[in-house]
Amino acid sequence: MLTSAGFATGKNVNVEFDKGQNSARYSGVIKGYDYDTYNFQARKGQKVHVSISNEGADTYLFGPGISDSVDLSRYSSELDDNGQYTLPASGKYELRVLQTRNEARKNKAKKYSVNIQIK
Repeated sequence: MLTSAGFATGKNVNVEFDKGQNSARYSGVIKGYDYDTYNFQARKGQKVHVSISNEGADTYLFGPGISDSVDLSRYSSELDDNGQYTLPASGKYELRVLQTRNEARKNKAKKYSVNIQIK
């Protein structure tokens, strides 16, 4: 699990989906222990799928019904066989994109693009 101690926030984005779409793509740059935040509203039972272009980046979800955070990285045990996480409650969720600890220690800026899909 992930806590916010030792991390600094970068950009803070409210996720918006184009009309008729259930996914949105964003890009950014994270350096060291900084992280970018993507906020979205969702309902209990909806599924979220996150894919990221940078293998040196992690994605963590915070929100209602989640005691600490949920790892949404590709090989996380929290995901179903389709790479999706079922949201436990309705409300506002926060997705954080950050570098893995090993990459963050190098304190270099890394580009990424993230696709957020909610069904």
